[in-house]
Amino acid sequence: MASRSESASGTTPATRPWWAVGMLIGLVAGCEQKNSYVEPPPPEVTVATPVTQDVMNYFEATGTAQPVMSVDIRARVKGFLKERLFKEGAIVKVGELLMVIDEEPFRLALDQAKTRLAEAEANFTKAKQSRAREVAKAQLALDESQLQLARVAETRQRNLSGRGAGSREEMDQAEANRKKNEAQVESDRASFDQAEADYETNILVSEANVGAAKSAVRTAEIELSYCRMTAPIDGRISRVNYQVGNLVGDGQASLLATIVKIDPIYAYVNVNELDLLRSKNRMGAQADGTESQEPIELGLANEKGYPHRGLIDYQDPGVDPGTGTIRVRGVFANPDGMILPGLFVRVRVPTDQQKEALLVPERALGTDQSGQYLLVVGADDVVEYRAVKAGAQVDDLRVVEGKIKPNDRVIVDGLLRARPKAKVKPMFAPETGKSIAVAEDAPRS
Repeated sequence: MASRSESASGTTPATRPWWAVGMLIGLVAGCEQKNSYVEPPPPEVTVATPVTQDVMNYFEATGTAQPVMSVDIRARVKGFLKERLFKEGAIVKVGELLMVIDEEPFRLALDQAKTRLAEAEANFTKAKQSRAREVAKAQLALDESQLQLARVAETRQRNLSGRGAGSREEMDQAEANRKKNEAQVESDRASFDQAEADYETNILVSEANVGAAKSAVRTAEIELSYCRMTAPIDGRISRVNYQVGNLVGDGQASLLATIVKIDPIYAYVNVNELDLLRSKNRMGAQADGTESQEPIELGLANEKGYPHRGLIDYQDPGVDPGTGTIRVRGVFANPDGMILPGLFVRVRVPTDQQKEALLVPERALGTDQSGQYLLVVGADDVVEYRAVKAGAQVDDLRVVEGKIKPNDRVIVDGLLRARPKAKVKPMFAPETGKSIAVAEDAPRS
């Protein structure tokens, strides 16, 4: 049958074209060759060696910001509020005039007090210039001379009567005249003593009246000064509680506004017993009662790290047995007012310094059910799994402890392409040639 077909078509193996024969040979040869597996090249990863440096360890906590000082502006006298000279919520400076109560009634009271003082001073001058004592003394001297004459006349008349030259009537008259002058002298002496006493009393009374009048003037001046309320401290002022035209100070010291000093500002934090014991030699008051002035760092919710630096200036004298915490206070400069009273803040306090710590980039750390780990390129470029414990953060680096050495090649990029016990192609970062983990000498947030 085949020979017939070939004959019928007029084509024989000897007469087939050359290319058909070549295809047939190629097909036969292809069927005889077998497929073999070619292993893909190892994935490229970026590696870095750990950085060795001294690192300060911290404990972290949350607290609240509170003002260093808060002062209430109150009406100390009764009157109608006449002026308000500040913008609510503005920053005010010490001595700045804030509000004015109607001063006219207090000016009138001051004028009246000054008038009463002038009257008292005039009476005091009059009392000092009194001549009543001199008049009484002169009258006493006059009557004493009259008494002396009466005594001489009585003695002369008694001598005459003894010689029979005088009458009994003249003797009685001389004796009566002497007694009269004696009585007058006694009366003058009593008047003089009374004048002396009155003079001293009038001086004391007048002096007391002058003092009372001066006190009344000073009181009126103080009450007048209370009408003009100034800022006692620098700070931010609250809204006003009474508008202009309202009666204030009626039976009470009406609260008009509040000034809060926000520079510097306090941050209070409750420290637990463990952290307190870790930092007991660095935090709080010294044994002699002086301030320790230990550093403390603060960060707000919208800030990275702890950009604000301050000092610990107070801690409670004992631990609260109910909570097992102690209250610590730090003071921070706040010139731009970013830290507002009442804000929740993050703080950290140094505890101890870790010498020659190893740091790796934060992104090199992985986490699984066993904890944190690093992938390290070992011998023959095979990936190794190393369990570590992460510590303090310094910029973009993290302190690690565990089975890690300073010369280990830690995978920092390409972690998804690396698998333990698999080969990789390590590449050092081009910007350093060896490590992309560059740390500064001093740690910062």
